[in-house]
Amino acid sequence: MNIKQIQANNDEIEAARKYSTIYDERDYGENVLGVSHSEFIRFIFVGKLTELVVKRHFEDSGIDINTANMLIPAAGNHRIGADIILNYSNQEIDVKAANQSFHSRLLVREDQFKAHIHDIYIGTKCIDELNVDIYGYIKGIDLKKSTVEDFGYGPCRHIALKKLLPMSQLIAKAKAKINI
Repeated sequence: MNIKQIQANNDEIEAARKYSTIYDERDYGENVLGVSHSEFIRFIFVGKLTELVVKRHFEDSGIDINTANMLIPAAGNHRIGADIILNYSNQEIDVKAANQSFHSRLLVREDQFKAHIHDIYIGTKCIDELNVDIYGYIKGIDLKKSTVEDFGYGPCRHIALKKLLPMSQLIAKAKAKINI
């Protein structure tokens, strides 16, 4: 397993904090997991932080990406659209964040998956709101082959983080402008 470990910088932490604060103050989003409001807002913060760190990883690797909508909060129950788009291939990427030390899977809720299958899913873990581990990726068509199970968050598509394809492979293909 080739985990890429990246520490969030102050700008990323502040941007994720501002983003999650908007969700908190304006009552955006739908807490479909049934967790406390403060835990729901923490999920928003950690999810946005991991997206921002992955964005920087792509940029530092010289990959041309579109993240124009990344910091625009969604007033509705669900945010629509990809976290990151590879400009050369127009492939959509969704970053998924595990936020507890015992979490070991990339999970995509089945309702989200049925609504829209992204081309690529990137699995990350962030348990201390600073350090982000990027585990790797899976293509949406491959995640579609997984079984649907409930790990306490409702029915989800899933794959073990340790079974994801290496992020270095995705970066190498993107540098060569090869469709993932």
